[in-house]
Amino acid sequence: MEKKIESNPCDAKSIAGREEQWQGLRRVPDKLPKIALLILAVELGERFTYFGLSGPIQNYINNPYDPSSDLPGALGKGQAVATALGNFFKFWAYASTVIGAIVADQYLGKFRAICCACVIYVIGLVILVSTSTPTALLNNAGLGGLIAAMVTIGLGTGGIKANVTPMCAEQYQHSQPVLKTLKSGEEVIVDPELTVQRLFMWFYWVVNIGALSPLITVNVEAHHSFWLAYLVPLIAILISAAVFISGRNKYIRVPPVGSAILDACRTTSIAIKEKGFPNARPSVLRASGHNDKYPLASQERYTDEYVGDVQRGLKSCKMFLFFPFYFICWNQMWNNLISQAGTMALHGTPNDLLQNLDPIALCFFIPFLDLIVYPLLRKYRIDFDPVTRIFMGFMFASISMAYACVLQHYIYKSPPNSIHVWIQAPSYILVALSEAFVIITGLELAFTQAPKNLRSVISALFWLTIAVAAAICIALGAVSQDPYLVWMYGATLVTLLLASSAPAVLGGKCNAPREAGENNNCLGGSYNDCVARNNQLCTGECFGQPAGGAGAPCYTGCTTRNQQYCAGYCMKISNCDDCIESLKQMGAAGSDEQHKETCSQEGDSYYCNCDS
Repeated sequence: MEKKIESNPCDAKSIAGREEQWQGLRRVPDKLPKIALLILAVELGERFTYFGLSGPIQNYINNPYDPSSDLPGALGKGQAVATALGNFFKFWAYASTVIGAIVADQYLGKFRAICCACVIYVIGLVILVSTSTPTALLNNAGLGGLIAAMVTIGLGTGGIKANVTPMCAEQYQHSQPVLKTLKSGEEVIVDPELTVQRLFMWFYWVVNIGALSPLITVNVEAHHSFWLAYLVPLIAILISAAVFISGRNKYIRVPPVGSAILDACRTTSIAIKEKGFPNARPSVLRASGHNDKYPLASQERYTDEYVGDVQRGLKSCKMFLFFPFYFICWNQMWNNLISQAGTMALHGTPNDLLQNLDPIALCFFIPFLDLIVYPLLRKYRIDFDPVTRIFMGFMFASISMAYACVLQHYIYKSPPNSIHVWIQAPSYILVALSEAFVIITGLELAFTQAPKNLRSVISALFWLTIAVAAAICIALGAVSQDPYLVWMYGATLVTLLLASSAPAVLGGKCNAPREAGENNNCLGGSYNDCVARNNQLCTGECFGQPAGGAGAPCYTGCTTRNQQYCAGYCMKISNCDDCIESLKQMGAAGSDEQHKETCSQEGDSYYCNCDS
C-alpha cells in the first residue's frame, strides 16, 4: 500500500516566529521511527552477506589448495590476481548501484527494487556455494563460478545499497524544528537535521554489525571449507529478506516518477543554457520570455523549488568528486593489508581476521560520537559541520596509510614472518575512525541535498565513488605486490593529503553561527538577512537562490529545504493570485480559493500568510 508523504509548511507546530526563544536553547535529535528497524534488517543481512563472503575471497583466490599449509586456499592465482579480482568485485557491486537507483526511481520504487535485488543476490550465492565445493574445485569450476557469482551478487548488492539508505530516511517525515519541554523542565529544539544525522549514524552502526560476519566465515574457511563459509551468508540474506518483506504494508513509500532522471538532466541543460540555475527557475523564465523555449518549463511539476532541489543535488555531487581518493585507502583493508598480514608472524591468528577490527572499532566509535562527543559540541555551540567532519575523516585515513607504509618498510627490513601480526591493528582502527566521519556524512548529504524523487540516484552516485576507487586500485594492481608496496602505500598517503582540502573548497563555509530559525545545512552559499519575523524576504542569497522580486518569491524552492516557516506572512508576491501557485509549490494543503484567501496587502506589497 502506497502512503503519500505530505509536505505541508503550515500544519506543524512551527517555532519560526518565536525567534527570541531560539537563543540559548539546546538542539537535540528526535526519536527514530520504529518501522525503520525492519529496513535496517535487510541492510544488516546484506552487509553480513557481502562482508562474510568478501572476507575469505583474498585467500580463496590467492593461495593454492594445500591442507598442510597454515593459509587456506583454493585457486592459487597469487596476490596480484586476487587483489585485482577483489577490486573488480567491489567495483561492480558499487557501480551497479546506479542501475538499482534508476530501476527504483523510474520504474519499480525502492521497496520492489530491493525485493528484486534480494532474489538476484540469492542466485549469485547459490552459484558461489555450488562451485566452491571440493568436487567443483577439482573439476576446475572454481574460477568460472567465482566470476559468475561476483557479477550476479554485485548486481544484487547495487540494487539494495542504492535504495536502503534513502528508504530508511524517508520513514522520518518531520521537516520542521519544534520546541519541546523535557521531563527535567528544560526547553530544547528538536532538530530534523540532527535526527537525519543520527539516523545515518545508527544505520552505519548496523552496517558494521553485519560487517563482523568474517569473524564467522574466516574461521569456517580456516577450519572446515570455503563452501560452508559461503553457505552462512546465503542463510543470512534469506532471513533478512523475509524480515524486510514482512513490513511491506507499513512502510512509507515514495512512488517512482517515470521521468525523474530525464527531468533532472533537462533541468541541468536549461541551467547551462540560461547561465545558471537561478535563471532556470520558471518564474525567471516567464519574466525573461524564455519559458516557451523549453517544453519542460511549461510542465506543472517544473517549479522554482524543483530547480533548487536539482541544484542542491548537484552541489552535493561536487563534494563526492574527491571521495574516490579516500576509498582507495579504505580498499586496502580488504586486500593488500590482508596480504601484508600473511607475511607477518601469525601465531595462530588467521591473516584475514584483523580486518574485523574495523567494524568492531566502528561499533564503539559511532555511539561514542552520537551520545557523547556531538552533544558536548552542541552544548558549547560548536558547529561540527559536514565539511569539517569530512576533513577530519580524510586526516585519520592519511595517518592510517602512513602507519601501513612505515610498517611495510620494516617488514622488508626484517627476517620473514618476524613482526607480530597485531602490530598491524592501528591501521584498521584509524580507518574505522575515518569512516565515522566520511562515509556517514556522505550518506547524510546524499539524502538531505537530493530532490525527493532522485534520492536513490544521488545515493547511488555516492556509492559509485567506491566503484571508481576500486577501478583505480585495479589499475594499480602492478604495484600491489612486492617489492613496490612501500611506494604504493606512500602514494596513497600523498594523494589523500592533497584531496583532503577539496571538500572545504567545494563545500564552502558551513560552520557559521546559526541565525534564528535557520537550519544552516549550507554546502556553500550564504543566508543573509533571511530571518526577519513575519516578513521573511531575502536581501542577499538564500542558499544559492537570488533575492525574490515581483512574481519570484525568494522562499519558493528555499523554505521547505531549510524549515524557514514564518509565524505570520510567508512570502512576498506580485498579486494575490500568486498565492495559489506559490503555496502549491511549497506543498501546502487546501483549494485554490483557500490559498488566495491567505493573501494580505501592506501598502503596495502583497504577502501570502502561511498560518491561515
